[in-house]
Amino acid sequence: MRRLLSTMLMVVVVIGLATPAPAAPGPAAKPARLLVPAGARVLDWSYSMPLPGRARDATMTITNRSVIARVRDLVNAIPVSSYPAHQVCPQDLMMPSVVRFSRSRPADAFTSIVFQLGGCPAATVYQHGVAQRPTLGGWTLPRLYAAIVRVISPRGQPLA
Repeated sequence: MRRLLSTMLMVVVVIGLATPAPAAPGPAAKPARLLVPAGARVLDWSYSMPLPGRARDATMTITNRSVIARVRDLVNAIPVSSYPAHQVCPQDLMMPSVVRFSRSRPADAFTSIVFQLGGCPAATVYQHGVAQRPTLGGWTLPRLYAAIVRVISPRGQPLA
């Protein structure tokens, strides 16, 4: 009887070791309303160019589908903002940059992302003109935005 109990205990231990532990909960999935859907054939990047004594707004239009797909993937990889509830942000005086996705040149953008990199960096997603919450970003957003810009314009931001 003792030997039987010992064997049963050994079997239970072996099964327990072979059974995978439950997965630790990961970060919450990003809501679908914050994702850029597929189907864009035109990407417009609007940015501000600092010039002596003033700034000038400029827009670059991209129709290369592989570039658009790569930018879409990078935007969809930006995490949801996770600033603490009582985060104090420095005053932001920076002009936002905007990336717009549309189906054709004359069509309105179905998704726009407004990047505000000063203060507490955040990117607001607009689906068909309606701002979605929460915002994307966090302290790493300037680095992620720089990666997006390198895909859109590998030689850097064009000058006027």
